[in-house]
Amino acid sequence: MADELWREEREFWLAGVAEAVRKLDGSCLMAFQPTGLMDRAGVIAALQAAPRWQEVTMAERASIETDEVSVLAYHATARRAGAETYRALCTTTWIRRAGDWRILQHQQTPL
Repeated sequence: MADELWREEREFWLAGVAEAVRKLDGSCLMAFQPTGLMDRAGVIAALQAAPRWQEVTMAERASIETDEVSVLAYHATARRAGAETYRALCTTTWIRRAGDWRILQHQQTPL
């Protein structure tokens, strides 16, 4: 299960907006500095307004898993056109809904 979720996590960073939105749970919450807290609608608006990442590396990976919930934690290094390299500590909580994994929570602390 962990390998599947790490692939899903990577796709969330790199995929197009429609695919990223598909991964969001209906009650998703995210926290970013300096933006603050965002619900699902806010996340969708932010995804639509920002260029997608072209590359991401996830180091120092750790995970906690149950049958229905999994938490991923990692150090992300990401790049996109026209921007400096982005580094952050990240956590994502995935929840299984009707057999599919969805993002319930995601948080980034820039380094």
